[in-house]
Amino acid sequence: MSEISPTGDPWSRFSRDPRDPAVSALRTGDVDRAVLTDVLGEAFSDGRLTREEYDERADEAVRARTYGDFLPLMQDLVPTSGAAAPPVRRGDSPDLQRAAVNAYERKRRDSWVESVTITLICTGIWLAISLAGGGFDPHFPWPIIVAVIAFADSIETTASREKYIEKERAKLERKARKQERKELPGS
Repeated sequence: MSEISPTGDPWSRFSRDPRDPAVSALRTGDVDRAVLTDVLGEAFSDGRLTREEYDERADEAVRARTYGDFLPLMQDLVPTSGAAAPPVRRGDSPDLQRAAVNAYERKRRDSWVESVTITLICTGIWLAISLAGGGFDPHFPWPIIVAVIAFADSIETTASREKYIEKERAKLERKARKQERKELPGS
């Protein structure tokens, strides 16, 4: 008898339900392969898969290209009965896109504010130390190192705009789909 995943229904975590025959031939993406890998990892940590079984299935999960490739890897680990999850309709909700963009803009802005704040604090400490002897005796300008590290993170956040927005949108779509299921009669 299959056990239920400790984190709940794994099918709702996919962007499309692999049990739905209508999507079995559709190609899948990295986000869905990550969900599959999580399910396999949970099964291994619960002792439902041996190390060899886990390794074999994890290798197959990485190579999986369609939703139909997922079902054989999961069918003895989680219940496959029940209604198929409705597919996520990408692009039909400008609100999701707007929310994902807003989340990215907040993250980007917070990253830059944090970088400037850290750099100013460190520079202030360095100046105070340099002025402590009654005159200006500049020691090694170590705040430059802190600034490079802090601003590198901000630059990376700014440069990965599309990746972050897509990831945030996928998260919001899963949340919306979960909410829709709760609102269905008989749920």
